[in-house]
Amino acid sequence: MLKRSSISVLPRGLAGSLALVAVLGPAGIDMYLASMPAMADELQTSFANVQLSLTFFLLALGAGQLFWGPLTDMLGRRRPLLAGIVFYIVAAVWAAQANSLANLLFARVVQGLAAGLTLVVVMSMVRDVTEGVQAAKLFALLMTIVGLAPVLAPAIGGGLDSLYGWRAVMLALAALGVVALFNSAAFLRETLPIDRRTLPDDAVRSYVRIASDRAFLFPALALAASFFFLFAYIGGASLVYQREFRLQADSFGMVFGATGIAVLIGAMCCGTLVGRYGIMRLSLIGTGAMVAGALLSLAGALNGLGLVGVLPGMFLSLFGLGIAEATLMSMAMGSQQRALGSTAALLGAIQMTIASSATPLAAMLAQSGPISWLAFLACAGVLVLCLAFANARINSESTVQLAH
Repeated sequence: MLKRSSISVLPRGLAGSLALVAVLGPAGIDMYLASMPAMADELQTSFANVQLSLTFFLLALGAGQLFWGPLTDMLGRRRPLLAGIVFYIVAAVWAAQANSLANLLFARVVQGLAAGLTLVVVMSMVRDVTEGVQAAKLFALLMTIVGLAPVLAPAIGGGLDSLYGWRAVMLALAALGVVALFNSAAFLRETLPIDRRTLPDDAVRSYVRIASDRAFLFPALALAASFFFLFAYIGGASLVYQREFRLQADSFGMVFGATGIAVLIGAMCCGTLVGRYGIMRLSLIGTGAMVAGALLSLAGALNGLGLVGVLPGMFLSLFGLGIAEATLMSMAMGSQQRALGSTAALLGAIQMTIASSATPLAAMLAQSGPISWLAFLACAGVLVLCLAFANARINSESTVQLAH
């Protein structure tokens, strides 16, 4: 059984094992992006309809967490985690065999539910063993490792699609799940002692209590807006980069992955700087970079600079996103000391439910061209920044009240 401690004495293997689980969700999103146009052709439907496979995945991932959170607070972390990975594998194989849009959507719903369970467990385990700045560092370390997903997954998915088709991409997700399953079974131990577990009838009261706490709600909303920005980028990038800028599936994977490196760098910087500058200040720096980058990309598109004018701004935005995610997630999770599974579940449900609405909107705007899509991203970035400032103000007021 692991006890709460500082990150300096936590085994690095814990972060690696948790990251291997946490990467299942992002890989399920990023790895098949380059395949969407081909999927639409083979399944004889529109690109917007294929985008629903991403929307449904996100909705299931978010809404499912409301059920998984209390379950993991009641049963512990390890057994639900292993079950979630098994269902993720089964759903990925199911998706690979889909011969219609309906079958694909059903498989993606199951896969999203499974990914939601694994995400709840990972976030809960982090708070089981760390808190405060140490939790922020571990979240940043996790996100540094998980940040490889948007870098590697589109490139791997694009390569597989070019060689073997989109069904091979889904089988690759199943293979990743198998690796995570064996690693988790071997190296992840239970982190929630029996005396800290809750009863099922506490679930509703826990959600009401957590949601009414402004220390949780404002960073949660800012984090949700950050994910809305991310999935607005994801939802439009495939169409804009391939149709407007003439990239092939494998080239798209490389370009999309290159911008994804920025998330990785942002998370690495967060882990290094959070002890010096504090969580709140870094959250404002990160969200400010998101807005600045989106505006820079929009300016590049308006001036007709093409992909060369868009990518630097996207890199800056995603760099800021890497900082913002780790800091806002740490603040939201750190606002509670008990029912951490329910806290993680409510946080995930809020962010994924809101973020899921970004993908169809982004796909629709992307069909009108890059300028409409980038203007949408800029507006989303401004919303993130406003919520981050509101969170800072609430936090400041709470500090003053405690001081008196």
